[in-house]
Amino acid sequence: MYNALEIKNEVNRRLGIDISIATIYKDLEQLKNEFGAVITKNSNGKLYYEDETYSIEKSPLNEEDKLLLDMATNIFRIFSNSAILGKFEKTINKILTGDAISKIERNKLDCIQPEFHKSALGIEYIEPILNAILMHNPIEIEYQKEGQEPEVKVISPYVLKQVNSWYMVGFDHLKTSLIKNYSLDKILSIKVSKEPYHYDDSFDAGEFFKYSYGIFHSHKSKPQKIKLAFKEPYINQLINYPLSPYQTHFLSKDGKTLTVNLELYESYEIIEKILSFGASVKVLSPSSLALKIKGIVDEVIKYYKD
Repeated sequence: MYNALEIKNEVNRRLGIDISIATIYKDLEQLKNEFGAVITKNSNGKLYYEDETYSIEKSPLNEEDKLLLDMATNIFRIFSNSAILGKFEKTINKILTGDAISKIERNKLDCIQPEFHKSALGIEYIEPILNAILMHNPIEIEYQKEGQEPEVKVISPYVLKQVNSWYMVGFDHLKTSLIKNYSLDKILSIKVSKEPYHYDDSFDAGEFFKYSYGIFHSHKSKPQKIKLAFKEPYINQLINYPLSPYQTHFLSKDGKTLTVNLELYESYEIIEKILSFGASVKVLSPSSLALKIKGIVDEVIKYYKD
């Protein structure tokens, strides 16, 4: 036990500075107000924690803290098939000591349900790739595209991105010397590479996907200026939830048609999205995209006629 003056002198000795007694009292107040410490003074003016087991490192969480941690755990369910979730929950359990909310109780909090997919293909690689990104370590992967033989690649990973499945964006050391996308479900194995990490100060994930709908990115083709005309029931949806952060649109005077302007790479992803709106959308331009959509629709009609 120490009095305030003794605490001041000991702090000054250890830190090699000269703090005032007023600062000590302010810190004691902070311990009480922010960390819930109950500090008592005995008859000799010595200060001590009323609870002998109290430690600032084990300061109790209030109900709001616990609720926020529970919400974080629910959101983290997106990694439900990855070892990361187990490590995250262990950390939460360490924080929530004593009157901790149990894992079973937390799993009942289903009021927040982030989207996740049952497919576990490749999800075990999230953690080693994330570590490689944070530690700036290149990785050597065995990668197999559909219908092709496995191929060894050395990648400096920059970003993990989920668009339905999980993808890694990184620099290809061996083949193209370009930044490309790699689907985690096509990775067969992964290990840290001895190659030096390739830094690219100009890389910006937002710019990289500026003209992408979904995950597709092209170093060769130019984005297309796409104009779509929508009618109900999708008008408000397209206004409130644009197809792209760079979407522009305007509503007709009668409020029955929403014209949407996009600048995107042509990809199966944007074609699939346009088709999902059925008869409520028409491709105004480019004509090549309109013909492609029409051709797919004609094939569908033909399929149902046969």
